Amino acid sequence: MRTSERADQSCSRFPAGSVGVTSFARTRNVAHRATATGGAYRLLITIWILAVAVRLILIDQPYVDHWSWRQSDVAAIARNFSEGGFRFSHPQIDWAGNATGYVGTEFPILPFIAAITYKCAGTHEWIGRSQAIIFFAVSLPFFFLLVAEIFGSTAAIWATFFFSFAALNIFAGRSFMPDVPSLSLAIVGLYFFLRWIEDRESVSFLLAAITISLSILIKVTSIVIAAPVLYLAVAAGHERRRNKERRFPKPPGRSGDRPSLEIAPP
Repeated sequence: MRTSERADQSCSRFPAGSVGVTSFARTRNVAHRATATGGAYRLLITIWILAVAVRLILIDQPYVDHWSWRQSDVAAIARNFSEGGFRFSHPQIDWAGNATGYVGTEFPILPFIAAITYKCAGTHEWIGRSQAIIFFAVSLPFFFLLVAEIFGSTAAIWATFFFSFAALNIFAGRSFMPDVPSLSLAIVGLYFFLRWIEDRESVSFLLAAITISLSILIKVTSIVIAAPVLYLAVAAGHERRRNKERRFPKPPGRSGDRPSLEIAPP
């Protein structure tokens, strides 16, 4: 059976003007109108407010929830920075026994910033938790713009919604750990790298380099961002080469022709 015949039979269940086709078309039109340029930004702001509000629930909760051991380690490093001197290159934990407790860890910018805040506001759990929320809140618009640049505003709204309210993202997005800050920086860096490929502005490249470097320093597993960055770079190179060939086409002739030496008859 040909494809056209199968399509005709499948569509015969919903003839033109039927309730099923009309309802589907109406729903699709509503979705497109809602995610038009102005509507998409209004939906983005709504999602942003709700996502941040969800993460602010019990913001002052002690570090006894998910990943409590990892959060306690980061909190201990922050407290030791605050109480023992701000020696950035000497992060210190509390469970080393009689040893000094200096530990090799990620780039300790997060506990260091928390320690500085401790000096102003006191030692509170909400200070550490709010770091992940702030990074998430800053990166969410860039996530939307990144998806919209490639797939359009409708896909970007849905992607932003599911990214914002995924259970794992909510749990990690209010924890005193480097995972969400690192992911947020990677998203921002990937967006600016895409902008640099399209616009070739040095500012975009500089911002991409800084944010991606910080992302990898904070959490080394974020080095996986190299995969999409490499893909975008290779794709852009192929596109430039193709455009150059269109502007400057090669002269006609077979590529395998070789010059031959012919002896003219006397």
